[in-house]
Amino acid sequence: MMGVTRNRCHRVLPFCYFDLRVPAEALNAFILRKKGMTEQPKTLGEHLRNRRLVLGLRQEDVAERLGTMREVYERWERDEREPVVSVWPLVLAFLGYYPGPQESFADMTLMARRTLGLEQKKLAEQVGVIHQRLRRWEHGAETPSPPELARLKGLLAEPMRAAG
Repeated sequence: MMGVTRNRCHRVLPFCYFDLRVPAEALNAFILRKKGMTEQPKTLGEHLRNRRLVLGLRQEDVAERLGTMREVYERWERDEREPVVSVWPLVLAFLGYYPGPQESFADMTLMARRTLGLEQKKLAEQVGVIHQRLRRWEHGAETPSPPELARLKGLLAEPMRAAG
């Protein structure tokens, strides 16, 4: 499908009218880039903005979906603040994916906390460790033992099964 951009008249040849035919996908991509969409989003704010623009929503609409105020959501998009851990499950549902790195044990621990929307103490209880130990995992100072890692992966798999 082609998008049509009409020009009333040419500046130099005012009697000459023309139509500029552009593929609709290219025109939409151009418009999204002009609105601030990032091709390779790196921050949470860029991921949130991209998703909002693709869905054609206003910041107010997304804030309402996530149960927060527009001003707070706006700060997330500008990377001035991050959502509190209890709101992360809603953010991830809105995005449809986890936007952070997932390479290390530390990344995986943080992803588990955010996916489940739990504070460190609550997640530590569910994994069966003290929260200081979980904090060390999250900061990369220590790695979980194989049984602890299995429990952590099991907790992560539960919301995935419920969502899928």
